[in-house]
Amino acid sequence: MNEQKMNYEHVLSPIKIGPMTLKNRVSFTPVWPSFATADGHVNRELIEWVRDIVKGGAACINIGCGCVNRNLPPFVTHLLRMSEESVVNEMTILSDLVHMYQCKIGIELFAINMYGGNFADRDHNGDKPAVELDPTYMTKEQIKEYIEDFALAAERAVRCGVDSLVIHGAHGQLPGCFLNKRINERTDEYGADTIENASRFTVELLAAVREKIKDRLAIEYRINANDMIEGSPSLDEVIAFVKRIEPYIDLLHVSRGMHSEQKLAPYMNQPIYYDHGINIEDAAKIRKEISVPVTVVGSVTLEQAEQYIAEGKADMVSMARGLMADPMVVKNAKSGCPENTRPCVRCNYCINRTHYDLAPVRCSVNAELGMETLYMNLGNTLPKRIAVIGGGPAGIEAARTAAQRGHTVDLYEKEDHLGGVLTMAGAPKFKQDIKKYVEWTIHSISGQERVSVHLNSEVRAEDLKGKDYDAVIVAVGAEPVIPKFAKGREDVVWVGDVELGKVSAKKQVVIVGAGLTGCEAALSLAKAGKEVTLVDMIDVCDFGRGGAKFNQIALRGLLEAEQVKMIGGVKMNIEGDRIVFVKNEKTIELSYEQIILSLGVKANEEKVQAFADAGREVVFVGDCNTKIGTLYHAVHTAHEAASVL
Repeated sequence: MNEQKMNYEHVLSPIKIGPMTLKNRVSFTPVWPSFATADGHVNRELIEWVRDIVKGGAACINIGCGCVNRNLPPFVTHLLRMSEESVVNEMTILSDLVHMYQCKIGIELFAINMYGGNFADRDHNGDKPAVELDPTYMTKEQIKEYIEDFALAAERAVRCGVDSLVIHGAHGQLPGCFLNKRINERTDEYGADTIENASRFTVELLAAVREKIKDRLAIEYRINANDMIEGSPSLDEVIAFVKRIEPYIDLLHVSRGMHSEQKLAPYMNQPIYYDHGINIEDAAKIRKEISVPVTVVGSVTLEQAEQYIAEGKADMVSMARGLMADPMVVKNAKSGCPENTRPCVRCNYCINRTHYDLAPVRCSVNAELGMETLYMNLGNTLPKRIAVIGGGPAGIEAARTAAQRGHTVDLYEKEDHLGGVLTMAGAPKFKQDIKKYVEWTIHSISGQERVSVHLNSEVRAEDLKGKDYDAVIVAVGAEPVIPKFAKGREDVVWVGDVELGKVSAKKQVVIVGAGLTGCEAALSLAKAGKEVTLVDMIDVCDFGRGGAKFNQIALRGLLEAEQVKMIGGVKMNIEGDRIVFVKNEKTIELSYEQIILSLGVKANEEKVQAFADAGREVVFVGDCNTKIGTLYHAVHTAHEAASVL
């Protein structure tokens, strides 16, 4: 890794936010980790997850999703119940833990829809978007109750020992909905006809909170610079709103997007295809007009944060995924070793688990994130000699982890470079996050005294005979599915060869296979000026599957923007030397100069079985294991195997 070293003097400098002083300008933005107990209490998993985040030097951690409702629909589980007195006792333990690391702790307060709902609501196609709470139909008594709920939760937070409150008014949360003319159709003093009226609910809420807490805690407010739907207030109107709430707050968080519409989901949790720091310029415009400090979310890198803080565009950076991928971001920067920081690849697996699977948060590249309680008691192990076969993501993870556990490792790779399938995955220009991760993985073992790397070394099961290895970790990956008819045909090529530049793509191509790899290849080629048709047997609505839902939504939107022709329900048949495409039992005519196959991969069962029969402790990780095709699976199977040898 040959990145030029940056001086992080601005982002590492202290800053005063209301009554609290932060040791640097990096905070962990509120997220829903889904770690609280089912009835909303602190548990060991949450405590150890928080410890893992704060030990790396961030100045503040904001605990997300502290719901204030006294009554909740039955589907709402695993959220901290800031409406309950019983949460105070256990939250003080969490606060004490954070303070041990000279870190501040905040709690996010937000309101859940009392009438229930589910994730299908996000497909709402009516004239009005589905929102958590619709301000149009709230009675004044309900408004009063919700303000009281926030105030009571705030008073409770003081006794929890936290340092700040984060009021969530972005992403379609209740306070922000009052600002949107399409959502808020009220005609009374809470209507959206004027900024004064549209601000009234939030002003009253913040005033009630401030009355309860006085100056004992900082108040932070999360806002959308742009809802990105019809009725969204202009940036000038947002600034006018902020000026009205400014007397009550100590820090403003700037974001964008709404949970209510599927197509906007990627703007709140930007996937790999989007630029880093998408909210910086909006934040800069707001900051010019107000006196309270401003922090920014939106895939902001530490390098970007240093630059925009130096330029006066904002005062802080708020991260979540970056700090979950590697909690040591700040300490590494402070010690002059930012290259040691494991980069987030913005695969959004973390968000997919919590928001769609309703499962505890995990990270594709940080195998222990969210699993701290499972790894904390592994204990010591006797040093072993271990062979790792395969230098892709799983093999490198296994080698590094085994070495960190005290084992001596020989890592064998048949190619002249490490990286495996990620070398192909990181080839498109819009996937620089993957490329950086590959560079980091290689860097992470380059200084390991216990790891010896052997390139251009294809190892078969019989080659291990006579070797004095205590265990073998097999990470030989998988092989592309290539139908027999394609062999020898110049007009039919494999997607990997195109991505790696081994084969040049023609001007007019048909990509067969619309999983994640096929869709990303289609996007890359379309951006390069190719005419691309993308076909698959599955429905178009399922194109791009294999990754997180947010990324799939973004990818399909980008394909549409690049005018990629997408056709679902298509079969590819062979009639003599002809390749025929069939939909609804009828042949369809597709013009092409080249067919690019993206039909997935499969493990080489013969090779796998040969290693299994080698007569020693053998573990299979990555794509040659039972599951295929995700970075999460590669990293986690490898880390788990190497941790318990």
